[in-house]
Amino acid sequence: MNRWRIAFVVSIAVAACASPLLPARQVVHAQSRVGPSDAACAALVAAIGLPNATTRIQEATMTPAAEAKPAGGPFGPPTPALPEHCHVLGRMAERAGANGQHYAIAFRLRLPTKWNGRFFFEGGGGSNGNLGSALGALQGQQPTVALALGYAVVSQDSGHDNQANNDPLHGGTQTFGFDPQARIDFGYNSYDQVATASKAIIVRYYGRPPEKSYFAGCSEGGREGLMLAQRYPAQFDGILACSPGLNLPRAAVAEAWDSQAFAEVARTSGLLDANKQPAVNKAFTDEDLRLVSRAVLEACDAMDGAVDGMVQDFVVCTTAAVAPKLSAITCAGAKNDTCVSAVQVAALKKVFDGARTSKRDAAYAAWPWDAGIGGKVGESYNMGWRIWKLGPYGAPANAAINLTLGASALPSIFVTPPVAVPMLGGGAAAYALAFDVNQYRAALTSKGGEFDQSSLEFMKADSADLAAFRNRGGKLVMAHGVSDPVFSILDTIEWWKAVDRANGGHAADFARLFAVPGMNHCAGGPSTDRFDAFGALVDWVEKGVAPDAIIATARAGTPWPGRTRPLCAYPAQARFKGVGELETADSFVCQIPVRTR
Repeated sequence: MNRWRIAFVVSIAVAACASPLLPARQVVHAQSRVGPSDAACAALVAAIGLPNATTRIQEATMTPAAEAKPAGGPFGPPTPALPEHCHVLGRMAERAGANGQHYAIAFRLRLPTKWNGRFFFEGGGGSNGNLGSALGALQGQQPTVALALGYAVVSQDSGHDNQANNDPLHGGTQTFGFDPQARIDFGYNSYDQVATASKAIIVRYYGRPPEKSYFAGCSEGGREGLMLAQRYPAQFDGILACSPGLNLPRAAVAEAWDSQAFAEVARTSGLLDANKQPAVNKAFTDEDLRLVSRAVLEACDAMDGAVDGMVQDFVVCTTAAVAPKLSAITCAGAKNDTCVSAVQVAALKKVFDGARTSKRDAAYAAWPWDAGIGGKVGESYNMGWRIWKLGPYGAPANAAINLTLGASALPSIFVTPPVAVPMLGGGAAAYALAFDVNQYRAALTSKGGEFDQSSLEFMKADSADLAAFRNRGGKLVMAHGVSDPVFSILDTIEWWKAVDRANGGHAADFARLFAVPGMNHCAGGPSTDRFDAFGALVDWVEKGVAPDAIIATARAGTPWPGRTRPLCAYPAQARFKGVGELETADSFVCQIPVRTR
């Protein structure tokens, strides 16, 4: 989890805080009169009769209002001013588990004195395992948080603790995968339990239930959002699921596939890391990725009617479309900084065409070619794709997230029964580089025994049946980067199409997907990655205003700081009107390409 958060922060980089944001279109609800007293907060510790009889509130203390703080360090965003609130720490379902581990579902709940009458569940990330901030990240790189807007906010660890549940011989922080109940809690159970308990505590504190309930998360948090809409449709009125890992186990297989493809480049060049493994991070230099990014733009940039460094028509930016431009930059002789080798091009094609068995069965989705694979050497937006797929070029050993977090999760969580892999000495990377994709169906399916109910089903977030969520008026907004290196937007699109078919072509009545060209995982890349999708969701839930487009802004560090673009509800895409400034959203209109009408 820590690796994920560090990589996420690095991918958005220092420039993320260097320029002023476009004002966020946040919905600030009318706030109630001054809320309960300090005594009422402290009294929560003695609360009994909460849902799930094992729930215990360990701490409840008043936290005074805090002023806004500037960015903490070179990568941290500024902290907005926070209101006075009751800070609650709680636990439930404490138990002894597998391998002598102690487990519990822990949560953090913040109850503002001036409450807007609404509940906000903050999604997790990576494999969770920590409490989270419970400040209420709104996604889209917004300058404020839900708590500052008056929401009661909860976050939780999904039933395991990265400090307590950490065995370096059994997957490190993924050791919870060896405990069947911990898998279920991580997959789905803890979110429902914590949401229910939080709403009950809210009633105890304010004397009334939330008027509306919202969930927002990215990556694993995005998967949680989709899972909640499918399994617990009555919990939330609105869900914001960004870059969702809806087929997370299969995506983990694809991580191994990608790593193997890049390892072949390193092996061919005789590049080994400190553990004597192929140095995946040395497979491409930053300059190599920059050359590939330029080739992609030369092939696909103009398809949307504007040569602007962004690929809006990404669905048709396929390997076939890009191949001639890749051929043009392939070295005729020895490898140098002005070209890429034939082995490098072959690896890229293998990765972008998606993980496949020897019989050509798809183990995971393909990927769209996009400019976010690289950028100007030294610029912040170059890092997001590389950190996941390759790792920092200068690292002494394989440090790609695919070969750390991904490679440790695959044997511990997504293979059933789990396989004990030591985390020391490059153990996780060795497992991923040797993983047989031909066996992915068998490996990801329970073989019986105590893990019967914790096979792929426990992570299921790909059901197209959202009828219960739709029928009670629920609204779902998704945003996904086209250059996401860990969850393919093409996978999310195929899922949305399945939902659309299941709803007779009317999925857009309650679920909308917004592609973000150039954006890496959750943020970063040469993109307009600052957008108020949460405000759009609230408008839809509470005002009935369905979002056709969300205005997004490019941050400093991109080629065009301050540029704005409309993010369009799929299948529409931003098309240049033919007149006006290329840097402003007003010059673009959301249109459905003729081929898909």
